[in-house]
Amino acid sequence: MLNRILAGILAALLCLPCVASGQTSGPGNASLQPQAEVPVLAGFQQRGAPARLVTPIHGQSHTCANAHATPAPAQAAKTAVESSSRDKARAACAKGQEALARDTEAGMKEAVMYYHEAARLDPNDALAQVGLAEAYTMLWSFGFMSRQDALAKAGAAARKAVALDPKLAETRTALGALKMREWDWAGAETEFKRAIELAPDNARSRHWYALFLAAMGRHKEALEQSGRANELQPSSPGMMTGLGAILYFARADDWMIQQMEQTVKLDPKFAPGYDWLGMAYVQAGRFDESIEVYKKGVRLSGGAAEVKAGLGHAYGVAGRHREAQQALQELLALAKRKYVPPVQIAFVYLGLGEKERALELLEQAYRERSWELVFLRVEPWVDILRDNPRFQDLLRRMSFPPLGDTR
Repeated sequence: MLNRILAGILAALLCLPCVASGQTSGPGNASLQPQAEVPVLAGFQQRGAPARLVTPIHGQSHTCANAHATPAPAQAAKTAVESSSRDKARAACAKGQEALARDTEAGMKEAVMYYHEAARLDPNDALAQVGLAEAYTMLWSFGFMSRQDALAKAGAAARKAVALDPKLAETRTALGALKMREWDWAGAETEFKRAIELAPDNARSRHWYALFLAAMGRHKEALEQSGRANELQPSSPGMMTGLGAILYFARADDWMIQQMEQTVKLDPKFAPGYDWLGMAYVQAGRFDESIEVYKKGVRLSGGAAEVKAGLGHAYGVAGRHREAQQALQELLALAKRKYVPPVQIAFVYLGLGEKERALELLEQAYRERSWELVFLRVEPWVDILRDNPRFQDLLRRMSFPPLGDTR
């Protein structure tokens, strides 16, 4: 499932902060006003939006250690060269940000190239390492790179980022996201909390913490963090989709529909918005509407596997088994040419009611330590497996803390 999250969030929300954000202001997200009370959301309230959010540019000082060792003119020339390198590094990061936001294999690989260039130009810039960690993670999550290769590189970059600047919220968030992917639940929460302590107004850190809390079944806390993140970065399609994901896991279907309808209205070409709106309609039993928005999402995404899987699931639960089987065969054919996360294929089988085949694919995902399994305990589309002993054993082996644990 987190392919979808990464499509809507990493690409649009986690655009690398190698350049300063502009001033933002505006009201809280209007779609958070429900038509009827949703029990899991009791007590959740939006706060007023802050006046602005500024993500500072990070750069280490390159002053000479011994002022008497270098004559003033030479020192000035050296400082000018270093300043030029930092400026070029930031420009490379900006290009990486743009490439990553395209949500394509070519864009992600191009982003890696730009972030490597930024790191070469300014080896002390922790944010260039954050960019590499995120780009490699996206390549794995979308099936464009093996987990072994991608996470080894993502992990090295995230840990180097922390070593370069352990007091920067972005580096702590990158490490927290890595630990979350490694199923180190306690370690992930420690890093996210530390990031928020370092920069309470960092929307990205709060967003990632919200995702973690949702996976742990701590829905009220997740909604508070995601709501705060949306206040800090309003009218962002990626951020809005992130809140839609939190509402999805909280089973707040009516609220999710409002949230995702507003998102695609804001940006009609934002493919992940249609993916998540399709999920919202499925949950509400509005299958024909779901299928139509999924078709649009497939077109806009260039046929992304995770959106195709959502369409196949929608066909299945709608009783349109011929179309569901066609979508399944397309995914299986694609999986022979490139990596397709087994959880995505499992979703189509679940739509068709084929529980045993879905369980086999979830076991494969467990062996691969697939990112999507992070949300397995709260994923609505696997509800038909909840009572199955094999499914319960799978959850046990993932060593989740008790549901709603608020340690």
